[in-house]
Amino acid sequence: MAFNKLILERGYTRVTVGDVVDAAGVGRSTFYEHFETKDDILRQSLKPFFSTLADTAADADVSEQLSDIIGHFWENRLLARALFGGSTRPLVSRMLSDVIQARLVAATRKSHRPAPRVPVELVAASLADCQLGTIVAWCSGSGDVKPSAVAELIHGTSRAIVSAWACERAR
Repeated sequence: MAFNKLILERGYTRVTVGDVVDAAGVGRSTFYEHFETKDDILRQSLKPFFSTLADTAADADVSEQLSDIIGHFWENRLLARALFGGSTRPLVSRMLSDVIQARLVAATRKSHRPAPRVPVELVAASLADCQLGTIVAWCSGSGDVKPSAVAELIHGTSRAIVSAWACERAR
């Protein structure tokens, strides 16, 4: 909670490990027992959300979870816009892309299809930017669209990108 508050007050790039330690009321040694950098805190805090977003690429049925997560982003839209749409966007996109890439690699190992012409890294990066862009656009709007509809859009576009990549791999 202290970390999120600092991000909203100062912006992620201006928050230091010292700020986090002071706000959380812990010592530096305690911080470094668990994390190496502030990016590690961010990665850890986004992990459950990004895991579900990445599962959409692996064709998992996560519609209810995804809808709940999208609703959570709306309830915390100031933070979502700060992290997903601001100067931290490239960092957060890489974090999500890494999780998506792991899902896609695992799925392709099971399929035993030929190596793709388009590298998995590019597909994962494209998916991450698409998903985050959708979330930012929605969180910047009026909220007329329900979280379930946004979740369906993210799931549908993710599946379409992966399907196009799978068809390309099958050629």
